Amino acid sequence: MPSLRPLLSLCLLFPVILTGCNASAPNAAESPNALMTLKERYADFFLVGATADLESYITHSPLLKNHFSSMTTENAMKFEQLQNIEGEFTFETADNMINFARENGLSTRGHALVWHRQTPDWLFNNSDGKPVSKDELLSKMRAHITTVVSHFKGRIEAWDVVNEAIMDDGTMRTHTEEADDQKSAWYGIAGEEYIAEAFHTAHAADPKAKLFYNDYYNYIPARQQAIFNLLQTLLNQDVPVHGVGLQAHINTIPSNDPNHQSSQQSVKNLEKAIQLYASLGLEVHITEMDVSLYIGGFPYTEKDYYTEASIPESLKLKQAERYAAFFEMFRRNSDIIASVTLWGIADDNTWLSEFDSGRADFPLLFDTQHQPKKAFDAIMNF
Repeated sequence: MPSLRPLLSLCLLFPVILTGCNASAPNAAESPNALMTLKERYADFFLVGATADLESYITHSPLLKNHFSSMTTENAMKFEQLQNIEGEFTFETADNMINFARENGLSTRGHALVWHRQTPDWLFNNSDGKPVSKDELLSKMRAHITTVVSHFKGRIEAWDVVNEAIMDDGTMRTHTEEADDQKSAWYGIAGEEYIAEAFHTAHAADPKAKLFYNDYYNYIPARQQAIFNLLQTLLNQDVPVHGVGLQAHINTIPSNDPNHQSSQQSVKNLEKAIQLYASLGLEVHITEMDVSLYIGGFPYTEKDYYTEASIPESLKLKQAERYAAFFEMFRRNSDIIASVTLWGIADDNTWLSEFDSGRADFPLLFDTQHQPKKAFDAIMNF
């Protein structure tokens, strides 16, 4: 296991969650914040959301209803879930999730209309296996977006219309990337035009819904600037883009490898992105936040994997410190940040524990028993 970097003293930051720091510090039961929910604590700053899947919106419903003011559908609205067979739409699961959210007063986010992954082959290829033409692809895209957005009209406040169109080096995601799962058949067939067309089509279907471009690694300067340039171009073309989503999948400890993306995961770098995009007049949402326990780029083996019982207290505190630092920055920019969403609800259901390696991660505010963690206390006590 890598040794943790020396931790800064957290006593001043988290007097409620640490014992022995200050004899006069109030304990959790005495703290007025201990009686508040997450959404109550942040009511004057921004919506606090969570992503739910087709099971967790039921199994984790007490947490969703009590602590969160917004819900994102994790996979239920992606292309292959709604129209895996051409012309056959399957809305039941997504309808149930959105109806649950609305019945419980949660704002709703649809994720994601156009993405290079989780799309069926019929979109890009004819029955003979040959690629469709640009006009055919754009026609299929328009038909899908129109049907989906119209179906949920008035029930979805915000849509991630286009997701992850930029590569790590700041170039457009095309069809020539080395890894198949990084290639975009959208771009390969239709070029960059598909992005503007997706936004125009979604806006026509529901003019009141807020439309977002969503992407990751916004703290990397090349990607940060490329996303800004793309958004600026779209706005100059009068494309109806209302906001930008920053995913914010963070590591508790940034990598020491300067070539690893997480080495640039600083509050300063992410804040620069937030303010850069807001300078375009766009609403900014943090859309997919979690804080992994693992160090990016480190060659972990199975013996190094954490279980909930084996997480060192020092690492729990470091994760809490990390959450606190980013949320302090979000609050500082709450005039331009309208929503902060966690990518999951509790540690027993996180995409970071779903890789083939079998490595479990614990990146959220609530543990596997749905109890608040030190990270929760850290963002509540300010």
